[in-house]
Amino acid sequence: MRKTNKKETTRESGEDVAKRWIAAVMKGLQKFTDKDQQIKILELCGHNCAQYDLKILKKLKKNAENHLELLDLMNKHIPWCGRWTWEKDYIHSICKSCGCPLVHGHYAPLNPTFCLCSRGYIKTIFSEAFGREVNVTVSKAIGRGDTYCEFFVYLK
Repeated sequence: MRKTNKKETTRESGEDVAKRWIAAVMKGLQKFTDKDQQIKILELCGHNCAQYDLKILKKLKKNAENHLELLDLMNKHIPWCGRWTWEKDYIHSICKSCGCPLVHGHYAPLNPTFCLCSRGYIKTIFSEAFGREVNVTVSKAIGRGDTYCEFFVYLK
């Protein structure tokens, strides 16, 4: 019988590890933290997710003459799952599919906790766009079992 002392040289891909790792983190957040802690953690994640788009936004702001024009430029140049519209006293968007790149890339399954990340992303983008704090409401979310996502942004 032949001895094999040879060490296995193939490794699981970082992508496969990341998918399991993210799923475990999400389960841990849901199991070991309360809603307020989840909001703070996931909104921070959304803030970090927004960093690339903030660079685009800062360039767009220089080319916009007013808030409506800026919102139109944001719709054209910042990828999002739906179109943002300015209503009377709020900004609104409906998405027919989840806009999270981690969900699209199959790094994370749809789940309600991830929707808090989207809220943080939106807060970050719109606070920068309009130079003031905003409140964001996620009234419907595919990750919570709804058939679409619906977001409201209120300028303070």
